[in-house]
Amino acid sequence: MSKLKQLMCGLSLAAVLFGASAVYAETLEIASGSDNTKMLDAIGAGFEAENPSIKIKVPPGPRSYDELQQDLLRRATIGQSLPDLVVVGSGQRLYAERGLAVRLDPFIAANPELELARASPVVREKGRVGKAIYGAAIGVSTPVILFNSDLVDKAGGDSNNLPTDWDGVLALARKIDRLGPAIVGGYVEADGTGAISLLWLLQSNGGSLMNEDETHLQIDTPAGLAAMNVLKGFGEAGQAKAAMTRDQARQAFAAGTIGVLAGTSSTIAVAETAAGNRFKVLAKPFPVNPQVGTIATAGPIASIFTKDPERQKLALEFINFSLGPRGQQIVAENSGYYPLNRRVIDASPELKSLLAERPNANAVLGRLDVATGWYAPPGQNAPRIFTIVTDHLTRVVGLKESPEVAVEALTKEIQPLVSVKR
Repeated sequence: MSKLKQLMCGLSLAAVLFGASAVYAETLEIASGSDNTKMLDAIGAGFEAENPSIKIKVPPGPRSYDELQQDLLRRATIGQSLPDLVVVGSGQRLYAERGLAVRLDPFIAANPELELARASPVVREKGRVGKAIYGAAIGVSTPVILFNSDLVDKAGGDSNNLPTDWDGVLALARKIDRLGPAIVGGYVEADGTGAISLLWLLQSNGGSLMNEDETHLQIDTPAGLAAMNVLKGFGEAGQAKAAMTRDQARQAFAAGTIGVLAGTSSTIAVAETAAGNRFKVLAKPFPVNPQVGTIATAGPIASIFTKDPERQKLALEFINFSLGPRGQQIVAENSGYYPLNRRVIDASPELKSLLAERPNANAVLGRLDVATGWYAPPGQNAPRIFTIVTDHLTRVVGLKESPEVAVEALTKEIQPLVSVKR
């Protein structure tokens, strides 16, 4: 090779290397549970396409949110660097109380043009801790009611005119349960993570786990008793005879042996695929008491951890993209979550077309107007509280404890755990 060619090759290599360093002038690190990696990688690729100078880094990390939480707390304790953004389904309260998550209210007030400021209220409410916002939801999973069309029709129901309130849902489940011993009429996911099942039923009846200033539980109330009576109703519709966990019940529904399943929207696509041509999976919005009911939801929430002002701006740009038309479309295409920014959904032909292909999508979208966050009680006893809640809910749905006893017992056992000095 001539000296000229060698020089040109060297200059070309230098240009490539220089160009690469110039292209990625900034790197934004995002930590999450491994179940969100595919979605975040896809959002990152879309963001990079619109912002060539920014590299999104989503390291392979802990498998679960709990493992991620422990890793973040350990790093904070020993002074190690933290990611710029953390995307989790829960835990904002802990991160806020530990001073790790950054309050977003000042950014929202100062930048009304941000999608974060203009988006549907649920985007901000899911990241609320007390009176401040510490995260922005970029996708949502809501409770829904799934019906097996074949079993509905065999039991004398009308799969084209399904019930929308608990009385009708439970009446239909009891009819299905009478089809035979191999069939379970209805099943409600009473053992949901983080007491989410209790929150669904409490809030949909207009209640809440605690009062506004977080001094007293509000389980032993009309809303709490109504929630427990729904659980009892599912027990009487066949669940009490079926000793199944949540995951086993989802598999049984997909196999065609459960008529009505009260669970999360994340199960819709899986159940539809498993059902194939054997029966139609029909989803309806979770029953809500009009005017007073709300819906507790799950789903990925992005919280800013970096304290550097310039990197905070970069993190906000990523959140803004995630909540925009392209970002919300990527969420819908690359995860089991649904887009939740109604303003963008209504304005995006692409999103409308995508959701139109999913006949059960309205079971989720029809509840966005009353969707809220996933409430976590104050203090350090949340895991213990969740265990107590699951234990009593399981006993009620198993017909081993009455609704009246359950609300009293829950209040007695949990109140001391949220009354400790903090």
